[in-house]
Amino acid sequence: MIDLKLFRDRPSIFMVTSDYWNGIEYQRHHLARQFAKHGFPVIFIERSPHRWPKFGLKDILEWTLKSGQGSSHIAKTIPKGINIIKPRFLPPARWLRPLNREIIKNELSKLHFKCKNLLNKTILITYVPSYNSIDLINLIKPCVVAYVNIHNYEEATVMPDLLRAEREVIRLSDVFFADSTFNIKRLARLSNRRNIFPSLPGVDYKHFHQANRENEDKQRKTIYYFGGIGPHLDFFLYDNLATKYSVIFVGVIDPVVRRKIPLNIEIRSPVANSELPEILKDADILAIFYKDSPYIRGVIPAKFFECLATGKPLLVSGLSEAKPYLDIVYDVQGSEKKAFEVIQTLPETEIPERLSKRDKIAKEADWTRRFESFVCNLDSAWRDGCT
Repeated sequence: MIDLKLFRDRPSIFMVTSDYWNGIEYQRHHLARQFAKHGFPVIFIERSPHRWPKFGLKDILEWTLKSGQGSSHIAKTIPKGINIIKPRFLPPARWLRPLNREIIKNELSKLHFKCKNLLNKTILITYVPSYNSIDLINLIKPCVVAYVNIHNYEEATVMPDLLRAEREVIRLSDVFFADSTFNIKRLARLSNRRNIFPSLPGVDYKHFHQANRENEDKQRKTIYYFGGIGPHLDFFLYDNLATKYSVIFVGVIDPVVRRKIPLNIEIRSPVANSELPEILKDADILAIFYKDSPYIRGVIPAKFFECLATGKPLLVSGLSEAKPYLDIVYDVQGSEKKAFEVIQTLPETEIPERLSKRDKIAKEADWTRRFESFVCNLDSAWRDGCT
């Protein structure tokens, strides 16, 4: 165990997220588990929204039944030490702030009744830079506030009030993280050149490495994608590959694209991370094909290092954040011709040196290491904040 004051004092960790616990796995889920594993009480606050609802069936079901992000499909256990708070937040508009504040107060009151000690010494980690986060900060009065920038909000479909609130969240924060090179630069600019720590996606290495068969480059029959199935995907490129290979998607379908998915692509229901490696064993190739856009240029997918840990060939497209890894993955640059060429030559290109480096980078991205780095950077802020 690393000797940090943070580990000795075990403050409560409040995590403000835009996700459901029973949904696709992101960094916040894994860090919450790691904190709980090391004896920190964790309060995981679900689904603080970014935008106005469209008042379609999807939005109504999300608000009333918490059915978004695959939550109705992906059931997960809640580890000991993690408390899930499920406030039904209204959109984070300035004029709705008083109502949202009452929702927060009500949830904190229930939490205080359940366990008074949870609110004594706290760290608040917010992935959502909205008025909801600001009001939580003002009500909880944490020793340390950490802001993790996971979106290029200028290019995302968010409310203008969220962009205004982000400036205030930055002013109130003690330590800053970002999940991509683009977002590190973005947050440095917005925070007047404060120090921004990287907080990249990670992987449960041993778990995902079970998907490796060591003969994928010779088979070259099946191409898998797993994760959110939405308008960010390059369906045209996947469809072209499906003329020659079996292309399979495993994940949650955004209703916006349900009718746009090519018939050549097989769709399978989303599963929990615990089940993914067994499913991915059948994959010969993994492919992350995104449409290039100003928003995607700040994205490194949550699944990126999970793909690396399988040891399988990984084809990418539309991912600027993959540039540092082009010696271990294959960038097909939106071209089906290039993709076909890459796949045909895999027996020659999947050399031991490439495989070894891919494996090394995946091991370095294990969540135990990601967590250690995260808390080491939090620790100095914790020392300053609680003195």
